[in-house]
Amino acid sequence: MKRAVVPVVVFLVVLAAPIALLLKGNDGHFVYTLDDPYIHLALSENIAHGHYGINQDEFTAPSSSVLWPFLLVPFSVFASGYLAPLLLNTIFALFTVFLLDRLYGAGGLFLAIASIFAFNLTGLVLTGMEHSLQLLLVIVIALGALDFMENRRISLWLAISLVVAPLVRYECLAVSLPVLVFLFAAGQKKKASLLFAVTVVLLGAFSLFLIHLGLNPMPASVNAKSAVVGASGSVISILGNLANSVKSFRGMIQLLLLVPFAFVIFSGRRSRIEKLLAGAVTASVVLHLIVGRSGWFHRYGVYIWAFSILMIFQLYRDFASRHRASVVLLLLLFSADYLSGYTKIAGASGNIYQQQYQMRRFVHQWLEEPVAVNDLGLVSMGYDEYVLDLWGLATPAALEEAFDPMWVDSAARANGVNTAIVYRDEISGIQHWTHVARMEIAPPLVVCASGGVDFLAAPWASPDSLRVELYDFSSSLPDGIELVIFR
Repeated sequence: MKRAVVPVVVFLVVLAAPIALLLKGNDGHFVYTLDDPYIHLALSENIAHGHYGINQDEFTAPSSSVLWPFLLVPFSVFASGYLAPLLLNTIFALFTVFLLDRLYGAGGLFLAIASIFAFNLTGLVLTGMEHSLQLLLVIVIALGALDFMENRRISLWLAISLVVAPLVRYECLAVSLPVLVFLFAAGQKKKASLLFAVTVVLLGAFSLFLIHLGLNPMPASVNAKSAVVGASGSVISILGNLANSVKSFRGMIQLLLLVPFAFVIFSGRRSRIEKLLAGAVTASVVLHLIVGRSGWFHRYGVYIWAFSILMIFQLYRDFASRHRASVVLLLLLFSADYLSGYTKIAGASGNIYQQQYQMRRFVHQWLEEPVAVNDLGLVSMGYDEYVLDLWGLATPAALEEAFDPMWVDSAARANGVNTAIVYRDEISGIQHWTHVARMEIAPPLVVCASGGVDFLAAPWASPDSLRVELYDFSSSLPDGIELVIFR
């Protein structure tokens, strides 16, 4: 415990630094580095009132996680409930630091500190998403698998984490399933089978719940963001996703990590249990490359990266102990993208503050009526009016129909929507609406898909009334934002 004090202090310092910078840049407002966490917060508000969805009169599954919105529910009754992801993620990250210190052991101080950056702990906390918990669970699985390799027992924490991890993020199946196969092959057939069955039942129960609500068996966010799931697992989509994975920097690094596992698998001096474990990790990496993703502000691939690194460290522990300085340098070198991401945290938060946060202010304080958007989170959180999501997370039909002007008009009319605030060029079905204004944010763009968001009036609505509200709104905008209102 005492040994972990230093890395814990380092983590808290490297977390506090970007928070201080983003608060200064955002006029004292704490804003996450993505708009997505506010979708979970909006959903948790409605779950607290017995409704699963964003809009009160329709069911939707916009969250990428089964469990995460439910973890936020107890905080939704507080005005400061939007800080719940920051609090929870900080706690999860601190537990992660403790576990890393335990795994690296005596003499592993610098490796533990390097891992704070190499595993993007700070970046994950400030996304406000469920990835800090995902990383913690994967590290518990890694520790549990290593403990099993030495003691031939499945710990309670390993069993719980294997089941819970996929409920936090579906892609954790890429870790849980190979580890369960590893346990099965190592002689724990009954327990591994039972844990597999529990995992399938829980995920299946949630899919049945969604079907009962009239939705697809997978959340809309998974359908929208996963090329494989969105294409129903077609061979073409799998091959395309694999090709995209291996072309990325993170994908190439993951491929490189397969080499040390191959040496273990084909070595004549390694035990059967070591070979089985190396095979399980190899399967995890391959599964992630086939169906998973990397990027999206350095959060998607962290879990498999950390899982691989920790297993390599253990399988080559003697070598790592003799060459600690080289191992630390290599770890940081292979984590260059995460190190770069750390320097952009304040900028990412600033993007969301200048764009989505200002959209929220306009909708909540000036518009105060139903609205169409393609960035759902901040606008929908705490908003009682209808939000038509043209990206499709809260309006599932939009995943297939947003390109159709007739569908957009029909959906907007049916829900009293007269105004859209969108990336106009990305929503082809709304090009015939009147282009009233464009709000441009200051560069550089870190997480926003476009520097400009467009304000549009429906064909049946008065653009002049929208202009009047925008003129009033424009005088309240922070420095660095330009609102151009067209006549």
